[in-house]
Amino acid sequence: MNANWLLKSSTVWGVLGASGFLSLMALLFSQGGLPELRKREGELVATRARLVELNRRNRELLEEVQRLAAKDPELMEALARRQGYARPGETVYTFGNREK
Repeated sequence: MNANWLLKSSTVWGVLGASGFLSLMALLFSQGGLPELRKREGELVATRARLVELNRRNRELLEEVQRLAAKDPELMEALARRQGYARPGETVYTFGNREK
């Protein structure tokens, strides 16, 4: 078989063109095609943003745990006050929500 004949064959080029066109259509419009890829990329961006936020929160919690382990007096007082404790002689005022 002569390579020049193969390159000049309109049938070969027609089959290659049709195959390329069908492959492109399958990529663009199939169930797992380009639209699905774009959707997954959007999900990936959102998941990465959530991961950054969770890492930030983990660092905050780790710092709080380290302060608790070191018995940081300011943190201990803040936690006690959140639970309603007060120093002797102090008056604690609590306000309810004004919901209608």
